[in-house]
Amino acid sequence: MNVILRPVFNRPEMLKLSLEYEEAARKESDLADDFLTVFLIEYGSPEETRQLLRDYPYNKLGIERNTKHGLSKNILTGMRVAFEKADDYVIYIEDDILLHRTYFNYMKELLSMFDLNEFSVLSSYNSNDNGNVHEVYRGHHYAALAPLINKYFFKKYIKPCAIPAYFKNKSKFILNMNDKYKMYWGGKYKYKNAQHNEQAGLLNRLVDIALIEEDMYVVMPRVNRHMHIGFGGKNRKSKPLVGKTFEERLTNLRTIIKNPNSMYDMTLSKEYNDYKIFCEEKLNNWDGSLYVK
Repeated sequence: MNVILRPVFNRPEMLKLSLEYEEAARKESDLADDFLTVFLIEYGSPEETRQLLRDYPYNKLGIERNTKHGLSKNILTGMRVAFEKADDYVIYIEDDILLHRTYFNYMKELLSMFDLNEFSVLSSYNSNDNGNVHEVYRGHHYAALAPLINKYFFKKYIKPCAIPAYFKNKSKFILNMNDKYKMYWGGKYKYKNAQHNEQAGLLNRLVDIALIEEDMYVVMPRVNRHMHIGFGGKNRKSKPLVGKTFEERLTNLRTIIKNPNSMYDMTLSKEYNDYKIFCEEKLNNWDGSLYVK
């Protein structure tokens, strides 16, 4: 058995779409047959979120937070539970991520191509999202956009950082880590300052360290197998979805996500302009094969 880990909070409309896309992708592949889905239910999650979890049709476990944990503590302590239950890996899916229907088949093919001691993460993300749909490559960039995380990588690199010293003072913890690997700045280690010190930034540093210490890499695609629709959240303020009811807001969201410009128009955090939609023509023509370049 392996695990899908899903943190959820106060974006039920996005979560609804995310779960719909997950179900469609599951139906395309037998890889998803034996997953346990662990939901991290952050304190203050609304009833609409809880109802979606009650309706979720697959094997599941809910972890209910009775105090506010915050983003990084919620996720990293949840990872500890998830990896205790997983045999080999955990797939991490936030509530603003849509899986393409080929996602699980893509991951299944990668798992057949690489030994567990070769990679830290199997990624579904590439910032360019442009190239040969059959091509993957060895990199060292972590994005919290539906990655498959190796259990060995978690135990060796992530778990020792999911500790009070990090949660209490992220900037200090990160700066100490940066200083230890400063000889690799500009090369295999990407960071010099305390920016990006939440869990995704921490993991991005850790995939660098795993590459430096053990030559473990992130396998990255040329064409994304996910879509990010998070125009509002912890790091991005947004306009409210129009609609008096959940169903009205959901209908509005279904229209917005069809166009990157519409998603950008919704966000008030204009420093982010990274919204994309699926490269459907390429993905629809994918025959299930991959090669490494």
